Amino acid sequence: MTNAALSALIERVKAEAATRAPAQDAFMQPVSRPSDLPDGRTSRERGQKSVATGVGIERFLVGDDDAFIDEAYRCLLGREADDSGRHNYRKQLAGGVSRLSIAAKLRLSGEGRNRAVNMVGLKPAMALTALDRALRRMRLGFISRAAIACIERRALKRALPLEYRRALEAMEARLAECEEDMKLVVEAARRSAPEWALVSQEAIDRYYLAFEDANRGTQESITAKLGVYNDWLGTRVPGRRGLQHAIVDIGCGRGEWLAFVCAKRFDAVGVDANPVMVDLCKSRGFDVQCMDALGYLRTLPAKSVGAVTGFHIIEHLPFDYLYALVAECNRVLVDGGSVLFETPNPENVLVGSHTFYHDFTHRNPVTPSAITFLLQYHGFDDIDIIRSSPYPEEAKVPGNDPLTERVNGHLCGPQDFAVTGRKARPAGALV
Repeated sequence: MTNAALSALIERVKAEAATRAPAQDAFMQPVSRPSDLPDGRTSRERGQKSVATGVGIERFLVGDDDAFIDEAYRCLLGREADDSGRHNYRKQLAGGVSRLSIAAKLRLSGEGRNRAVNMVGLKPAMALTALDRALRRMRLGFISRAAIACIERRALKRALPLEYRRALEAMEARLAECEEDMKLVVEAARRSAPEWALVSQEAIDRYYLAFEDANRGTQESITAKLGVYNDWLGTRVPGRRGLQHAIVDIGCGRGEWLAFVCAKRFDAVGVDANPVMVDLCKSRGFDVQCMDALGYLRTLPAKSVGAVTGFHIIEHLPFDYLYALVAECNRVLVDGGSVLFETPNPENVLVGSHTFYHDFTHRNPVTPSAITFLLQYHGFDDIDIIRSSPYPEEAKVPGNDPLTERVNGHLCGPQDFAVTGRKARPAGALV
């Protein structure tokens, strides 16, 4: 089932639940406080099992965020939410933290442990939440997030009215049939394709590493070129404190940039869809994920990254993907965080008309004006263009008259440029 279809179904369920739920439904009534118990026993002595009997985490999946926070406090802590707690959890929800994770945190708090409410389905989320800090230290935080999201999806399905549940099951069954049909179509296409077309992706991946080795330059020469970004690193990349990663390098390739920033003690994670490149980076001791760049960014919480970088990646991307990638960069960056994308410079005529096409996987050159506007459109400011790697002096036409200098500028100027931009800070925020 697609995310869009599931989201639409969830909204329908929420609306239906809001119209059907009676005002005095015992399912949503506040939990009794210890002082209200007629026999004088405390809630700990009663064990609170009656509170959650027959009720599971589904109760947290309906209503708006404020209603969820109030319900979680009443159920798990036995009191109304205070202003600081409500503000804190609103902020977490806006940042992408799941409702189930917040419920687990409340249950694991001192108040929650004293109250000891037993709720069906909450224990696995509590265990995952307790492990989350250790998993994040090992760069495995995505495991706990994905597992909790899976628990939520299952709970939501249980909470659906019977008619919606049947419709969802029918839709899932139809999607499974479509997937099987597509597999048959793909297999038939493969069987009918000419033998020369059946090249494995692994073979292409290995070719691309060899191409990089032959044409991109040695590790040492690339490292020397990267020195042009020292000022940007020193002034535009926020510190690691409070962030999941200081730098996320998408399309990290052989890891030249990872080596450069790690040597300067920046925390960095690389992302590349080529497993041959990923294995090479891991053999050098770098933290690298073998994933699609956009898919990886979508696993990160909002405002959790200091900078996103990409070297010779945007010229490989179709526009709709690049558009979504820039938007996602803005989401994951902390306020004041930065992007840096380096790409071949088509202002150099030889690059734009010739050397750019050495790489079969290049789609089209990207101009400084085009990428600048795209960043501005997505809310970045303080845009700068850093041009680098000019042809050596001996390649230039001799002479210093205006015409010769103009010719040399077009033919022998910088072969690469990088665009940098900063995520705009909210109005009134301290710089």
